[in-house]
Amino acid sequence: MQNKIGPIFLAALLSLYAALLATTTWAQDSKTGAEDINTWAKDVWTRDKLTGDWWGGRTWLSKHGIDIDLRLSQYWQRVATGGVDLNSEYGGTMDYRVNADLKKLLGSWDGLSVNMHARTRFGQDINADAGPFVLPNAGMLMPLPGDYHGTDITGLTASQMFTLFNRPADVTLGKLDIVDTLTGLFPWLSYGQDGFWNLNGIFPVLPWLGPIQGLSLFGGVAMSIHPEYGMPQTGFLAAGTKNVTTTWDVSGSFDQGVFMLGFHRFFWGDPHDKIGHFTITGYGSTKDQASNDPIDFIDIPGQGIVSTERKKPWGVSAFVYQEFWHAEGNPNRKANFVIAGSAGPDNPQFAHWSVFANVEAFGPMASRPHDRMGVSGWYSGLSNNFIDLVSPEVDLRDTWGFELYYNIAINKWLHLTPDIQFVQNEREADDFAIIPGVRLVMDF
Repeated sequence: MQNKIGPIFLAALLSLYAALLATTTWAQDSKTGAEDINTWAKDVWTRDKLTGDWWGGRTWLSKHGIDIDLRLSQYWQRVATGGVDLNSEYGGTMDYRVNADLKKLLGSWDGLSVNMHARTRFGQDINADAGPFVLPNAGMLMPLPGDYHGTDITGLTASQMFTLFNRPADVTLGKLDIVDTLTGLFPWLSYGQDGFWNLNGIFPVLPWLGPIQGLSLFGGVAMSIHPEYGMPQTGFLAAGTKNVTTTWDVSGSFDQGVFMLGFHRFFWGDPHDKIGHFTITGYGSTKDQASNDPIDFIDIPGQGIVSTERKKPWGVSAFVYQEFWHAEGNPNRKANFVIAGSAGPDNPQFAHWSVFANVEAFGPMASRPHDRMGVSGWYSGLSNNFIDLVSPEVDLRDTWGFELYYNIAINKWLHLTPDIQFVQNEREADDFAIIPGVRLVMDF
């Protein structure tokens, strides 16, 4: 669907609806409409959201179980040197999130909620100009990477909270937005709107691109929640292997196999001060994939060169998270580091292993308590089989890079983030790339 005004239109429509609802519900509490408008305008710079409380409508909806979040993220990036092509692009996404707590909404069925995440993508990005495996703009990967323009519901799930062995637990079923799902399982992650831009600097992603082949998948997640740390501790995910970001084909989602993920997290430290944890994750797919070993390819008359061997991709990942600084009297001002790695077989994945480390500070200066900054570095080793397979066409190498960003909180709903990345992509013929960028995020 080609729709460049979709973000503004939907944000305005939801705001108008809430305003009309509020007008009929709270009219008795207001002296004049003009006074309401003046009050609404005076606090525009200090409110939590640009559109405010919708004359009480946002609070009323939340009390009755409906929370609405609207976010516009805009990006400008340039491949200034090196890479595949010197180029600059502007693009962005609009995120629409609706969470319905059915206990509050209907007065029954405690712990059940329905969550919807829709996204609009507009403009262009420089992901291809930097190199296919570099992934310098994670925020522009959804709903689909490339030249896609449109609005799609990338996630629609029902979640049920319950108690299992005296511990809180959760089961979620539906259309899983994989980005949301992974940030839920690994809560320190961001995906290009608040922290790091480059996906390689926040997740050892390349070995995962064999087993997981979609940004939205039909499936489910079951996990236990640690009662003290309030984070997922043990969990399992199962989903189809067909990408359904822009479709609703439930029937064919599992025809070619199942993607599975299991994890367990070990915690240490005071839950209220400098926590740390170690997470071990295993993942894989029952979907057969063509071998990338050159000896498995033959020339079949009428079909061309094809692989005669098929394998199932799998891998393991490990993550270490540690907070090492807290400001006295303000627990929101802190610093942490993450070290992680992922590895899988040399065949059929095109990336054999990947590691990264990053450090982030939240409120790094007392005078700037809402700013955020970070530095990351990563290295991904490509499969030797894959390198040999494509060598007649292009010479490949391992890819690595560094990133530095500073998120400036202009106010609560407006954030400006300068960013710079230094990367070596996977093509031996391409020079080392320098990629500056600026991101502007607005919460409505």
